[in-house]
Amino acid sequence: MQSSLVATLRRSKLGPFALAILIQVGLLFSAVFVVVLVPELKEDPEFVARKKIYLPQKELEHKVALAEFQNAASSPLMMERIQTAALLPDTMPSLPDLPRSEFNPIERNPAALQSDALLGQSGVLGALQGLKTDSSSASLFGIEDSGQRILILFDNSATVWNKAAAVGVSTDVFVRELSGLIDGLNANTLFGIVPFARKVGTFRDYLIAAGARNKQNAKQWVAGNVRSSRKSTELPFQVDGIEGALTVAFQMEPDVIFIVADGDFQRNASAAVRGGDVPWEDVERTLRHLTREYGIEPRIHFVGFQVEPEAAEAIGKITRRYKGQFSSLSSG
Repeated sequence: MQSSLVATLRRSKLGPFALAILIQVGLLFSAVFVVVLVPELKEDPEFVARKKIYLPQKELEHKVALAEFQNAASSPLMMERIQTAALLPDTMPSLPDLPRSEFNPIERNPAALQSDALLGQSGVLGALQGLKTDSSSASLFGIEDSGQRILILFDNSATVWNKAAAVGVSTDVFVRELSGLIDGLNANTLFGIVPFARKVGTFRDYLIAAGARNKQNAKQWVAGNVRSSRKSTELPFQVDGIEGALTVAFQMEPDVIFIVADGDFQRNASAAVRGGDVPWEDVERTLRHLTREYGIEPRIHFVGFQVEPEAAEAIGKITRRYKGQFSSLSSG
């Protein structure tokens, strides 16, 4: 009886335990099925960035700035037209008090020269220099040209006269040639004469009109001073010789220059240059400087007496550059 009761109690305890074990096993299988065996239907999220990122606010600011630039660039620049009523005043300025002397605006005497500063202040001198001139034909030792402002430069050193005499050009012949050129000028043509060797001088320090009285005075001056060593001028120059003569000539602003020489030039030494023979490179450099300084480019002709071949080549280069002619007179 007691043994059957014990067996019954054991069976009653094992039943619930077995049931609990069975339930736990079932829950375990369910969890494994849910976690491991159930397939995942949804894909994992992907992090993707597009190549072009739109920034609306920045793009708007760029468009506004671009529109402002285009408006500013397309606006035309307005300029007012420059107008002038007249190139010269209607009335001339009043004349200053001048020294009592015979004053001629063309043939100025020393007393009138002292009044240049007063004339310049009143504007009269500029008006006189702007007087209308006429062109004249000019011929010297076979070279012919025409111009309104004609200037003759001649080297009157002893070597030049010796070479000139060797080719048949005596002092009298030279005076006749130069006088013939002066006689052929029109009354309103301006002309000047510049003798030089190492020193430089002028007949006048300005171009004068080729009126009858001025022509007569010029021819008398040439006859008496063509071979004189006394030369003077108030026009400034730094280097003497041919370079000084060209510097003086350009200050008179000619449009035609005749040079008579033998092509062998000398100069005195100074702080700027050495003395002795003048290199042709220096002559060309002087001409380039003068054309730039005075803004003119006159035609330059050259009459040479027994010119050496090297000098003849340099002279030909200069005359071609300045649209002139070169005539070389030789005994052969």
